[in-house]
Amino acid sequence: MNYIGINLSHNASACLMVNGVIKLALQEERFLQFKSPWVFPKLSLQYILKYLKKNKLQIDKIAFSTEYNRPFEYINPMHHFFSIKDWKEFYGEKFYGRKFKGLSVDDYIKKMFSDKRNKLSTNLNMKRFKLKKNWYNVKQFQLEQISAVKKIFNISDDKICFLDHHSCHAHYAYFAAVKGYKKNFCVLTLDSEGDVSNQTVWVTKNNKDILKEVVRSETSDLARIYSFTTLLLSMKPHEHEFKVMGLAPYAKFEYANKVYEDVFSKILKVKNCKIVHNKRPRDLFNYLKKSFEKYRFDNIAGGLQIFLEKIAVELVTQVYKKYKIRNFAISGGVSMNIKMNKVISELPFVDKLYVPPSGSDESLSMGACYLLEKGKSKPLKNIYLGIKIDEQSPKNLLFKNKKFKILRNINSSYIANLLKVGGIIAVARHREEFGARALGNRSIIANPSMLNVVQEINEAIKNRDFWMPFALTVMSDKQKLVLKNPKKINSNFMTIGFDTVNKNLNLFKAGTHPYDATVRPQILEKKHNANFYKIINSFYKLTGIPAVLNTSLNLHGKPISSTLKDVIYTFENSGLKYLYINDDILIIKK
Repeated sequence: MNYIGINLSHNASACLMVNGVIKLALQEERFLQFKSPWVFPKLSLQYILKYLKKNKLQIDKIAFSTEYNRPFEYINPMHHFFSIKDWKEFYGEKFYGRKFKGLSVDDYIKKMFSDKRNKLSTNLNMKRFKLKKNWYNVKQFQLEQISAVKKIFNISDDKICFLDHHSCHAHYAYFAAVKGYKKNFCVLTLDSEGDVSNQTVWVTKNNKDILKEVVRSETSDLARIYSFTTLLLSMKPHEHEFKVMGLAPYAKFEYANKVYEDVFSKILKVKNCKIVHNKRPRDLFNYLKKSFEKYRFDNIAGGLQIFLEKIAVELVTQVYKKYKIRNFAISGGVSMNIKMNKVISELPFVDKLYVPPSGSDESLSMGACYLLEKGKSKPLKNIYLGIKIDEQSPKNLLFKNKKFKILRNINSSYIANLLKVGGIIAVARHREEFGARALGNRSIIANPSMLNVVQEINEAIKNRDFWMPFALTVMSDKQKLVLKNPKKINSNFMTIGFDTVNKNLNLFKAGTHPYDATVRPQILEKKHNANFYKIINSFYKLTGIPAVLNTSLNLHGKPISSTLKDVIYTFENSGLKYLYINDDILIIKK
């Protein structure tokens, strides 16, 4: 059976599964080079269509990964152009603030519809939904989504369906990698909201690959509180939460814990494996806004992280006590918090923790396919499922700047020698990786023992916030030199944090968090990416360091560079000196 999954919410995406195997997983942002678009993924689906025609395949079913998408969120392009000021007004006095007072928000909504700042199309016909009576007409909106699909694929209405949001999250978390483990698993989903829910618990029984939902909550405000705090720290919600997570370790525990005790501790609790309201204020945004006035920004971030971890630990503990399951998987937007995942993985009763790549909404399209396949699917072999860079030839692309030297037949040893002496190298090869993390096919790599590369990448290339750490790609068979991983937890996709080996810290310090020496590694097995592994192995033979610093190949504020054209644009418009293409061609700025 051949299936297509579609995510129409945050970071729109599309996925193709052929006979239980994921063949393509595509993010619309890569085509648009615009971060996290809330659109119908037209370009991703057209790419899938080309693949179907080339391979003479027919589609049996197309599934949207959310049933209850509200047209209001697509008519109103706030996710595309809202400034920090706009978001504060939206959650404060202009929208939710007025609703809490029982006042109409009609004028505000109409004003947003006429805002000319947004140039990004939703790829849907939204004219009928600009009428007030259709602002929340979910059924009519489903018909429009069906119509958009049929404009691309020759498929009948009965082959198009809508699936539950959290069911897609859960099936992605389990079937992407856990299937066949032959031990019972518990799957948790945690996010801001999807299909009116924001937390679920699923279990398997008798070691069978069948997920059973046992808990569902509409009152888990973990993600919402994290987004509100991100905004109140003057960062963009739904995008910069990872910056708050990176800021948290800079706070001293005693100060961060005071913020936790005073502000966060009483908002939520866990009861019967369900995150529920405790003493949650009705107007949560303004409660946080007023409460934060007393505290410094880093302590707020630290207090928030303590809150998240405590709730997560209590949830996992209650689930373990009730179901006696020692193996866990987590998906949903909250699963992107690698610090929380680290704490869960270290609990004494947790044997295994699996966090799939990019468990936020972009992966829902894959979850939809896994849900349709009903357990007959195969786990992901890797996550290199995007656009092929080979589809364009470097020979046919003209550089605006002609001051380049092009070397051919360059092998891994040559690249390793450049890394050894401090070279910062963009690597672009074959299919791009799906998700938020660069995993060697669209990466910038450097020597992790040289702290100066952090400043150079931040200032000349990425323009990142100074407090944000970088990551490491570590050879799996040499990970003991770098990571403390006694449970041998797989972290092939940079989804879990780890402590590092103190005595070797100077060998890889540039790839760790500077305040707590933790790391979010890609633990790389040769079978996952043989050529990337080869570079690191060559570097190890030269230096004794079994890892490289790894960050995504992109300009500040842009998604990961996708096509060869995107890659070369990034190279030309950054401080990068070296670009290594398809394990063969090295382009050097003179």
